[in-house]
Amino acid sequence: MQKTLQLLAAGTAGAVLLHWLGVPAGLYIGAMLSVATLKLLRPRLGEAPAALKLIGGALLGTAVGSTFNRPLLARMGSLLLPTLGATLAIILVSTGLGWLLSRLTGLDLATALFSLTPGGVAEMVATAQDTTADITAVATLQLLRLASVLLLAPAIIDWLFSGRG
Repeated sequence: MQKTLQLLAAGTAGAVLLHWLGVPAGLYIGAMLSVATLKLLRPRLGEAPAALKLIGGALLGTAVGSTFNRPLLARMGSLLLPTLGATLAIILVSTGLGWLLSRLTGLDLATALFSLTPGGVAEMVATAQDTTADITAVATLQLLRLASVLLLAPAIIDWLFSGRG
């Protein structure tokens, strides 16, 4: 129980700090980075208990599900076809890149696919957890992907919309 409390304390501290600093997705990134750092410093802590993972998944699902409402769903009707088309394109590109990453690095295909699939870090890790994927690799590569997007996207958007693009 003490190890679980240490993991929770580290995760909460990291989440609160990065959220307070205004880092996008700071709750997720802060919790993951602080727990990963603690685990590197104290490997004997082990993994979070299965019950904590279940509770975390249920809380995440509840938080996302609570954002749905009728006006939102009505507005989404007009976006259905473009969204399906874009989703199919993203799936095809992610699958191709995941296959390439797997071939070039020796990562198993499931890990490579979940590592490159766009989505929330927590959601991709949670989904990967129900497969044979290496969730540590998925979390690490997803964090790198997210950090790259957060660092590069503002500059790219600024360049595209400033008349230079």
